[in-house]
Amino acid sequence: MASVPYLVSMGSGFRGARTGMSTAERAALCVATGILLALSLETPDLSAQTLSGRILDAANDGPVGLAAVIVLDAQRTPLITSAADAEGRYRIELPAPGVYYLFVERLGYFENETPLFSVRSTGSYGIDVELRPEPIRLDPLEVTVSNETLEDFLTLDLGQHPASVPGYRSIQGLRLEQAKRMAEDNTDLLRKLYIPVSHGSSVCVGTFGSGAELPARMGYERVMEATEDRERDPRTRQCGALYLNGHRCRNELIEEIHMDRIAVVVAFRDAVHLYTRDFDWTYRPGFSGAVC
Repeated sequence: MASVPYLVSMGSGFRGARTGMSTAERAALCVATGILLALSLETPDLSAQTLSGRILDAANDGPVGLAAVIVLDAQRTPLITSAADAEGRYRIELPAPGVYYLFVERLGYFENETPLFSVRSTGSYGIDVELRPEPIRLDPLEVTVSNETLEDFLTLDLGQHPASVPGYRSIQGLRLEQAKRMAEDNTDLLRKLYIPVSHGSSVCVGTFGSGAELPARMGYERVMEATEDRERDPRTRQCGALYLNGHRCRNELIEEIHMDRIAVVVAFRDAVHLYTRDFDWTYRPGFSGAVC
């Protein structure tokens, strides 16, 4: 907007200096000044900030397909959750100009977060993100199911690839073990993995309510506030289901599960699945309907 007075003063001065201008010249100058003023007053298209790029394997520069791609604001609050396609490509429409982080995670890789970057009112921005493969550890506490085995099993169990199910995330390996070391109990473990859990008249897990996406990365305090607010209002509370090794469990039994035995946590928008280290990943049709 600072350019508007500048254009007006320049235009007025220019007309005053050329008192002998013809009618046609004055008309042309007025049209040109009007166009400049209109351009300077035009409201930026806030929907035109496009972020795109590829998720790449740092070891071989190949694509990392189906990685979770999350846009965070300057306070690291999640704003948009998306996913790369099978070729590792992603495309996100940003909500407004500003500064953002881009957080990327994928089973079998260490998570990665970009430095803070700035986005102007319009334009397209390309950011490629590399993920380092997470090595298989010899410590038996770290040996878990492979990425392909887990997703093949879930595809057969769900009837569709898990990445197409709202809110899908899977956590295991080093990240899960680090959360265990900090957690006081299973409820605290899920919260540290950014999976909402609340306690009230009943235990509510893995959902923020109808139509809401399960946040992939929220601050611990924000998870507690949001879930406990919903727990206090029975009209909005919609609790997700808890499963252990594919068997439906009452949510109240969450603390009856030995934390040390948990090897894989799979979260959807309306359910949390826990799998133990001795779970047989051979698909068995119909077994998930049982109740523990």
